[in-house]
Amino acid sequence: MVRVLIADDHPLFRDALRHVVCQAIEGADCVEAHDFGQAAQAVADSEPFDLILLDLNMPGMNGFTGLLELLDASLETPVVVVSATEETEVIERALTCGAMGYLTKSIPRDQMVEAIRKVMRGEIFRPADAEPRAKPTAGRGADLMECLGSLTKRQRMVLNLMARGKSNKQIAFEIDVTNTTVKAHVTAILRKLKVTSRTQAVIVARQIDGLLKSG
Repeated sequence: MVRVLIADDHPLFRDALRHVVCQAIEGADCVEAHDFGQAAQAVADSEPFDLILLDLNMPGMNGFTGLLELLDASLETPVVVVSATEETEVIERALTCGAMGYLTKSIPRDQMVEAIRKVMRGEIFRPADAEPRAKPTAGRGADLMECLGSLTKRQRMVLNLMARGKSNKQIAFEIDVTNTTVKAHVTAILRKLKVTSRTQAVIVARQIDGLLKSG
């Protein structure tokens, strides 16, 4: 059975999304959450979900950091952002963070159904009128988002733990990998962030975190 987490603070929209999901995925088992804390708890406490639909602006999201936390907590699960915001910059930022799709709440139901089916096939869905940019807008913020987009979900998790002051040994324990694997991740992170030390990587991580919270 396909398990789907629907996280949105509006009961009527959660109900609408549940009907969309059931139309897109026959026999889907839907679990609902009304804020970020409840969504994070559902991810932590239950069997892995096959799809997560996440309201970008519900209580507790804290900008894009909530999206990144759920992505890191469910590495194999596609996450689709659902939002009333239709700004191209916001859509691109969500996809750069690692979302597999972005649904604006204004799109017709049949398009939502097709979007979910597309994501479940392993494809990325973006609104038709939100064309990908050929090149990010110049500036430090764009550079940081480009760096973020270059990291895998696992690398983002390692970087987050690094920023929290965790040693390689502690990181290895928390994500259940070998110390050698952590060292490989750290090396890749330094290269992708274009820095030469762990301290510099942590500084970049905090700058990215500030940028995401401001979004």
